Amino acid sequence: MVLFITFTTIVHSLLYSYDEYILNKKRDLSQNEINHGMIDGFLYIATVSFTIFAPFTALFSKIYIAFAALSCISIILNEYFFPALKRTERLVHAALYVLHPLILYAFYVSWSQNFFKINPTYWMLQLCYLVLCFKAVTYHVIYWNYIHQKKGAPKVR
Repeated sequence: MVLFITFTTIVHSLLYSYDEYILNKKRDLSQNEINHGMIDGFLYIATVSFTIFAPFTALFSKIYIAFAALSCISIILNEYFFPALKRTERLVHAALYVLHPLILYAFYVSWSQNFFKINPTYWMLQLCYLVLCFKAVTYHVIYWNYIHQKKGAPKVR
């Protein structure tokens, strides 16, 4: 499980970074894309945070599954907001859509089997991944809402 989650989270981080920092900057994001990206990010962070900070109980398990389902549905709904994308960006999104539920499932399994007690390093790995997720969402919010100049918008001096 440790190797699986390590591999999937690294690949997910690399693909997400490529999409956010390179592909998205080649085109303007619509305000709907920006807003929905923030919703996706906060749902994902809330879901992953459960496995890191909450004890595994039947109630928390049900809440986690509900959040995970909402998170998966939310990323699929993104397709309604994306204009005609180039093939490369579609392929990156497809890979991210496959990795998203795999990571959530791996986090759930590690949480339910209490891998943190057995291997504290594993908990630190998941905590680092959560920090990277938080950084990515923070960047998305700040860059696309406050720094990025939309095409045709007057330059602010």
